[in-house]
Amino acid sequence: MNYSPDLTMATLKMVLSLAAVLGLVWGLARLAKKKLPLAHSGGNHGLIKVLESRYLGVKKTITLVKVPGSVLVLGVGTDTVSLLSRIDEPGLIKGMADDVKTKQTGLSFKDQLRRLTGAKHIQMNRSEQGSNS
Repeated sequence: MNYSPDLTMATLKMVLSLAAVLGLVWGLARLAKKKLPLAHSGGNHGLIKVLESRYLGVKKTITLVKVPGSVLVLGVGTDTVSLLSRIDEPGLIKGMADDVKTKQTGLSFKDQLRRLTGAKHIQMNRSEQGSNS
């Protein structure tokens, strides 16, 4: 009896098996990301919130991190994280949080000025009106 395997069927079985394994891995990764709290890397969910981070140079950033009761100013390098300053004043912390919210909502300069000064109406000159229209 001469047995010669069908190359097309073997290729089809291999591709379907590979698709099944990749689909299983993808599904387990999504499930782990949803269900396991440690699977979330970063983000602002919980007590620790990154308010802002600025790039300073090659692999160097300065980061504002809000933790309960204070804001930490951290210098982050390739291998180190250094505490540069700690802000504990409640008024200053609230002001920083308001600035971050304003940045996220995308208020215009005019609206931000109105919010900060408490003015109901702000008169703008012609050059500013043309740029905001």
